[in-house]
Amino acid sequence: MATHWSQIQESGALIGIRFMFFIYRWFGRWAFGLLLYPVIAYFYLTKKTARQASQEYLTRIRAFNALPNNASLRQQSFRHFLHFGRGLLDKLAAWCGAFNYHNVQFRNRDDFLNMVDQGDGALVIVSHLGNLEVCRALADASQRIKLNVMVHTKHAENFNRLMNNLDGDNHLNLIQVTEVTPATAILLQEKLRNGEVVVIAGDRTPVSGGRQSAADFLGAAALFPQGPYILASVLRCPVYLMFCVRGEQGYEISFEAFADSIRLSRKNREQELAFWVQKFADRLAHYTLLHPLQWNNFYPFWVAPATSPSTPL
Repeated sequence: MATHWSQIQESGALIGIRFMFFIYRWFGRWAFGLLLYPVIAYFYLTKKTARQASQEYLTRIRAFNALPNNASLRQQSFRHFLHFGRGLLDKLAAWCGAFNYHNVQFRNRDDFLNMVDQGDGALVIVSHLGNLEVCRALADASQRIKLNVMVHTKHAENFNRLMNNLDGDNHLNLIQVTEVTPATAILLQEKLRNGEVVVIAGDRTPVSGGRQSAADFLGAAALFPQGPYILASVLRCPVYLMFCVRGEQGYEISFEAFADSIRLSRKNREQELAFWVQKFADRLAHYTLLHPLQWNNFYPFWVAPATSPSTPL
């Protein structure tokens, strides 16, 4: 059985992350870039599971002609790791206020801000494509917005501890969850009533197993969580998608209206959940094919579907 993503230990200690950030602050991005190569090379050579997962993903990407067919798969995989390492710098810079938000382009931001101005909250489904932490730019651009990001904090305890130390304006709140429970739903409902935004990842299956559906993703079946859509049906709020990728001119944050609301019937619940899961998988595939080296997934993703779902929310 493939190792669950949450069981893959966090690579690098807090002191190592602080050291890398120290290099950037005192010597600049060029020095960070020089140091990045031997660090990434070490992890590339020693993290076999992550390396194999990267190569499997890139093989599927190449089948869609999103990567040059004559390029070495190992070379492309190493570049995949490098993109992740460079994204780490931007994560730190975004949280401490050193990120250049002038190079961030927003798509459909006005529609989203208009919704926030009306005092309504929203559920935003994101992925591990690109750099989620740059979404802090959204909070910095408007003091009206409070983001509540649901994370599996234990999986990245050291990094999140540093992030919390660097974030001084409290526009972004990390909510640790291992599964969505009724108590979690009540907490989030209160956030929405206050006009805040709840952010949840749509490309990580629940830590405890949980409810999940198989969807066609890049030509093969992969498991996606049902949690975001079950949560949306409970919260009865507008649902958006957000993708944050690095383009030629800087980061691009795209908002997409996903659903005015999601309603799940008792009779066709599983079929309706499968519909929403597939709809998200299609949009994720669209963006990964445009930015293939920016999907930060380094664990086996294409696995056999679960034979029996867990107890619903």
